[in-house]
Amino acid sequence: MTETASRPGTSPAVATLTASDSEGAALTDPTPTPPTWSWPASAPTSHPPEGELVDDADAEEHVVDGSASPPPVETLEADPTEVTIVAAITTPEKALPKVTSFGPPGKRRSTLAIVVLSIVTLGVYSLVWHHRINREVGNFDTRMHVIPGRSTVAVTIPWAIGWLVSIAGAIRIVLAVANVALPFDPHFTVLQAYGLLGGALVIPYLELLLPFSAIASVMTLERVRIVEDRMGRTTDVQLRPTRAICWMLLPIAGGLILMSIMQRRLNRAWEDDMAAAPAVRPTVRVAPS
Repeated sequence: MTETASRPGTSPAVATLTASDSEGAALTDPTPTPPTWSWPASAPTSHPPEGELVDDADAEEHVVDGSASPPPVETLEADPTEVTIVAAITTPEKALPKVTSFGPPGKRRSTLAIVVLSIVTLGVYSLVWHHRINREVGNFDTRMHVIPGRSTVAVTIPWAIGWLVSIAGAIRIVLAVANVALPFDPHFTVLQAYGLLGGALVIPYLELLLPFSAIASVMTLERVRIVEDRMGRTTDVQLRPTRAICWMLLPIAGGLILMSIMQRRLNRAWEDDMAAAPAVRPTVRVAPS
């Protein structure tokens, strides 16, 4: 077989290739075979030069239509045991959330009784009631962060200020009627002392003016709303804290009306909880600590 190759600027050269009889077949395709890549090899396979011995244990060439095919790629099968072990090491287990039921419901109270007791005790029972309902809603749903003592102290401060002003005015009037001279100047007259008697009437306004007591009152209303939400009540019928707190602006009766509203809604929620069967009772999903 004779092949003529020419290049620009050079005279043609004639090369004669003689195939040996030991190969058993002549090369019929003059087109050079393009390099072949195979995974996982990253370099093209190359043909050994003519006359070079190739170890059969390393690679084996198969002549097909005058071109050498690359050695067969060995397929490795992954060991399922090894995959499982690696996944367990590299992928940490995610703990499933715990499922716990709601806590015990609170105590049902008569709305009329809490109003009467608050009036008779000059507001002392209202502070006790405030502490109890915060403790009950916190025990019912442990996801709510409730500190009943702190909330009660916040609403006790304006209550104490109001009554101290009233007591100071009353003492000044009594001493004036008894013609008892004070060893110091109280800086307010007897006529002004009559105005100080109404200090207890401004307790709701003091509660709204002091930031910590206003927050405690609004958060108590919000906890009542959360209890209603846990019992499945829709948002259109739930208590709205920002609207309900406006009852405090009503003189004298505003705070009492707000107390009766919260207690009535809590009574309804506790009734719904006790009426629910254990199988269908709502649950709280608590994330693992």
